[in-house]
Amino acid sequence: MLTTLSAVLLLSVPVLPQDQLVLVSGKILSVKKVTEETYKEVKFSLDTGSEGRKSADKVLEVRHNLSSALLNDYVAGLQAMDKGDFAPAVGLFEDALSEKRVVGKSRYAWVIQHALFNQARCMFALADFASVSKKVDQLLQQVPETFFYAPAIMLKAEAARLNENITSAKEAYGVLNSAVLDLGLPERWAREAELALLLMDTSVQGKDREIKLAGLAEKNADKYPTVASRANVEIGHAMVEAEQLDKAERFFQRIAESGAADSLVLASAYSGLGDCWFRRGLNNEDLEAAKEQYRKATLNHLRVIVMHKDAVSLVPRSHYYASMALHRMNETLARTQSRQLASRLVRNYANSGWTKRLKQDLNLR
Repeated sequence: MLTTLSAVLLLSVPVLPQDQLVLVSGKILSVKKVTEETYKEVKFSLDTGSEGRKSADKVLEVRHNLSSALLNDYVAGLQAMDKGDFAPAVGLFEDALSEKRVVGKSRYAWVIQHALFNQARCMFALADFASVSKKVDQLLQQVPETFFYAPAIMLKAEAARLNENITSAKEAYGVLNSAVLDLGLPERWAREAELALLLMDTSVQGKDREIKLAGLAEKNADKYPTVASRANVEIGHAMVEAEQLDKAERFFQRIAESGAADSLVLASAYSGLGDCWFRRGLNNEDLEAAKEQYRKATLNHLRVIVMHKDAVSLVPRSHYYASMALHRMNETLARTQSRQLASRLVRNYANSGWTKRLKQDLNLR
């Protein structure tokens, strides 16, 4: 039986003794201080007194030392995000942005772009897609060379897509492509835009879609492994839709074990594994055997919920499938856990389409 959900859904925002760079390679580089972070490069100082720099396309994440009491509002915002309290988090980040002792000092200048980007992510999680667009525009206006330039535009594009505004989504990716040419953003982001535009092209389906995704994966494998991994994970999802579950499972497993996937790709791979097991449960006429398949589906979707909270586009979906898998196990404890997850989804993602769907499927009010 599953561990109780209250124990599984752990929350943590570590306070770091030093600044850190999380590299695309998976390596974590501890530095004395990050001195500048733009869409071109991240500069930092070392304990030895020397200076260093990394091209921005080699850096997945910049983590700052959060031990100063002046950063309490910002840390509280991160903690609220970690708990799924996205609306309060937006307000806490706003408090951090209004703290002149923080944003008025060059030492904490990084707070502006981090807080604004996190607000956009919170609004995305709340399905407040219009506000996502406005917040991204605010970020790019206040910090034109922000490290989050490309991720913010991609977030804006994804918000437009989920809001069924495909034209605006395509326009956002067009802006990203232009920025690569005009502003000198790393080529990686043009490759990300190329992949995203393919995924939105409804004229390419079935085997043709899989072939084009495989071509993009091969094209980016050496120089842009995160793009290649994203293309590969989409191939796996296409296999699930074609009911090639064994093949898809092997595909997702390789991605999860590759070491070349970022957090969003890993979350998507575990979501895909959960989908494989969920569909097996649906297709299994042996109800006892299906219980084990639903259990595996739940565990994989819980990985997304617990380990990849930053994958805000996938977490509500995994709440839905984990809850439905538990419900279909048709056991008292599992059904209780199903309702716990459903309550969490309703509380944290009230405006998500997955919340509406789960309410209907579980007959919740």
